[in-house]
Amino acid sequence: MPHELGALVNGIGIIAGSLIGLLWGKHLGHEFRGQALKVIGLFVVLIGLKMAWPLPDPINTLLSLVLGAWTGSVLRLDGRLEQFGVWAESRVGQSGFAKGFIAGTLIFNVGAMAILGAFQDGLTGKFTILATKAVLDGTTAVILTSAAGWGVMGAGIVTALYEGVLSLLAGDLSAVLKGVLLTDVTVVGGIMIAAIGINFILDNGTIKIGNLLPALVFPVIFLWLKGHGLEFL
Repeated sequence: MPHELGALVNGIGIIAGSLIGLLWGKHLGHEFRGQALKVIGLFVVLIGLKMAWPLPDPINTLLSLVLGAWTGSVLRLDGRLEQFGVWAESRVGQSGFAKGFIAGTLIFNVGAMAILGAFQDGLTGKFTILATKAVLDGTTAVILTSAAGWGVMGAGIVTALYEGVLSLLAGDLSAVLKGVLLTDVTVVGGIMIAAIGINFILDNGTIKIGNLLPALVFPVIFLWLKGHGLEFL
């Protein structure tokens, strides 16, 4: 199965949502749009928990998440991503192609789900995360296009290219990231995906997902320590 298939599905989802937004977006009630996002958030939680269960090594997983959150907090990753979004939005025009294109590109790509989904596709050939993200992004595109214009469709093309490149890069690493390591990384990623869903349900950024991104590196560090006789748990 081609590694970039999930990215293509995500891009098509965004374009389809944009077309719906152009044609009927303004006729969708605010209550319906909010409820739809919460339902999708619940589904994202279930996808994440399915990826993470059963926990083969709960202690290493917990340590990876805690140390990853600490590292991300020290580096202020979540805040930097948010600042980048604010900076870019301040330079977006009030009408035409640019507003929808830039806003859509940021919303669909500046986040953990795009990275995790591309890695899952590249490493395992499965694109469950990106398929779920396609529905989520498509729903968002309906709302965004109705407010920001048709440039959102262009963001769908950028998203497909961005995630496709990440998937191909991850595929090249599949020979290294395998066995126990791949399982551990998948579990940590699954919990992060569940956290994204929780944020959608609560309609806020209670869990700073950007700060958790370094957690994906710690399973690699722990396995390296174990291989050099430095296992401490």
